[in-house]
Amino acid sequence: MTTARTLEYPQPQNGRPPRRRRTTIIVSAIVIVLTLIIGAIAADRVVDYMTEQRIAKSLETYGDAEVAVEGFPVLTQMAAGKLDTVHITAAEANYEGVDFADVDAKLYDVPTDTSRPVGTVDAAAVLPHSTLDELAAEHASLPEGMEFTTDDGELALKGSMFGQDLLVGIDPKADGRRAVVNASTIRLGSAEFSLDRLPGFLTSAISDIVIDLDFLPAGLELTDITATEAGLKVRLHGTGVSLE
Repeated sequence: MTTARTLEYPQPQNGRPPRRRRTTIIVSAIVIVLTLIIGAIAADRVVDYMTEQRIAKSLETYGDAEVAVEGFPVLTQMAAGKLDTVHITAAEANYEGVDFADVDAKLYDVPTDTSRPVGTVDAAAVLPHSTLDELAAEHASLPEGMEFTTDDGELALKGSMFGQDLLVGIDPKADGRRAVVNASTIRLGSAEFSLDRLPGFLTSAISDIVIDLDFLPAGLELTDITATEAGLKVRLHGTGVSLE
């Protein structure tokens, strides 16, 4: 006798979706996450650019500056009210009526509230010879007709005496918020003389020349001074520097 077979049905697979469906879900999730990450990065870069432009605009009264806000992400820095690092460079700048060249400054822990001081500042700039002449004229009595120059990589004062060219080599030193320069060598024409062989009125005028830098923001001090062909390169450092 023939017996009817019991109908066979596919057994359920514990509710698991087909492999192709699982793959599609994973890929979609990855795409969504990547889209969110790219969007966040793009938003951060926009905020970074706008912040740099805002800072550069606030510096327009001093000169045409390039500004770079360093560190990522900027959005969280802004939310915290403080930027990690701001790098500022300028070929030329004028601060408190004093001309500078080759300005390169890094500001650390920069508050978004400009009324608060900057955490730390490391900066370098060149005081051109013409600026040195102006500053020395305000704080020292140089012999008439003498001006700053650079000779063989050393800072010097040049002028004339007894109808011959006079070149006085000077040694600049950092002293807090002042630059102090003293005569080190003297050449009249082609001959070199020791300091004690020159008239006292001249040697006294070229000794202990103080160039006062009190016009700089409070908190900044000189750390090093070197002569360049363009003038005197000064390095500055400070903590709790007020920019107002």
